[in-house]
Parts: sequence; structure tokens; C-alpha cells
Amino acid sequence: MSAPQSRWPRAATDILATRAKIAVVVPATNTTVQPEYELLRLPGVTNHVTRMLLPPRPADDMDSYRKALATEEGKLLEALDLVLPCEPHVVAHGHSIHSFRGTVEHAQSEMRRLEAYCERPFITPSIAVLRGLEAFGRPARLGIVTPYWGPAGEVIANFFVSAGYAAPRIINLEASGPTNVAKIPLERLHAAFDTLAAEGVDAFVHVGTALPVTAITAAIERKYARPLIGVNIATYWAALRAIGIVDRITGFGRLVAEF
Repeated sequence: MSAPQSRWPRAATDILATRAKIAVVVPATNTTVQPEYELLRLPGVTNHVTRMLLPPRPADDMDSYRKALATEEGKLLEALDLVLPCEPHVVAHGHSIHSFRGTVEHAQSEMRRLEAYCERPFITPSIAVLRGLEAFGRPARLGIVTPYWGPAGEVIANFFVSAGYAAPRIINLEASGPTNVAKIPLERLHAAFDTLAAEGVDAFVHVGTALPVTAITAAIERKYARPLIGVNIATYWAALRAIGIVDRITGFGRLVAEF
């Protein structure tokens, strides 16, 4: 009996990607994931970005916002169809909220579904953040920063509770639209971590891939002596580790520098 035919070409290196190619899926409006992943990119590794359309999530109507959260996937498979022909070794999903809906078991099932579709490792932000927390010994009390509004914050807090963590405090920065997330002033980000630190959390978590936290991660960790597991750093780190690349990366916090 012959083996089933593959949908996609096998992963392959090339002249610039002597070690690996990473496919990256981001929302069409996201201007943060691509440059932040480039900051983390290692020699011999190349990133290949594809963009997906997402339905609107109205910030002026919380009932509609909540309904959008429950169903939002957008044109994910269509975006994957455009990037998988370039023979990547792993896919990193640069879109947070889709992977945090429901329980950990649901997130794991969704990741397996997408891995089956891609025929290679598929790294979702929610599972990547959990792996990052595990690397730090599962700090129990999390202080979470998001760019979202209340209903999305509830989804994220419930996800971490389903994974056995306490989420005593979540700060939602309430960006008025997807492109405005990347425009949130750094002063507001620092103030959010100030507030969480004062409440005695064991670790910080950042969810929301358009929120530019990567460059300030090391400074936040030094200031408060607590780990910060940012969604973009965690996803890229998990993608590298999934394909056996274990290089340490300095300047962007403890997760990529130590684990």
C-alpha cells in the first residue's frame, strides 16, 4: 500500500537559509510580529511572512466584540496555502486570540489540526507561552498585559486558569482597533508592568502579538526581578526549539537567553 501523497513540499534549506526556514502567519494589520521576529532571527535562519485577513472586531460594541471572539479565525488556511510552498521547516502563528479561546485541551487539539494541515510543526502563541512558563518552573500567579478589551481579557484569563495558573490581575490596554495596538505608547506599557509588580505576581505574561514588548523585555525583567513571557518571544523561541535549534539569544530577556 502506497503512502498518502503529501500536500506540501518537504522542508528544505537553501543558500540563505542554511539552517532553517520559518513560515510566519500574521494578521494583515499587524506591523509588529515581522520586525520583532527579525530581531530574534539567527544566522542561517530565514523568516517568511504571509498575511491573513481577519473579520472586524468592533471595539465600540462589546456584544459584537464578544461574538467575534467566539468565531474569529479569518483566512488562516488561505494564508498558509501561500507560504507553505516555500518549503519551511516550521510555522509560527503570529496571532494571539485565536489560540487562547477555550481550554488548554482545545488549544492542543487546534495545534494538532494545523500541524496536520501543514505537515510540519505549527507553533501557536498559547501553547508557546505555556512552554515558556514551564521553562521557568510554572510560576503560579500571573500578571497579564494585553491590548484588548474586557471580553478578550476574560478569554485569556480563563485559558490560564484551565492550565492550572492563577490569573489574579490582567490589564487590558483597550486599543481602539488593530492598527492602534502598535501605537500604544511605551509609557503605558511600563505603567502596566509597574501596576502588576506592585500586586505581587510571580511572573508577567504579555498576550497580543501587535503589542511591541520584545525590545523592552530584558529591561522589565531587570527592574522587577520577575520573568516576562511575551507572546512573540515565546512563539519564535518555541519554533526554533521545535526544529532542534537551541542557540541562546541575548538582549531580549531570560527565555531566549537561558532556555
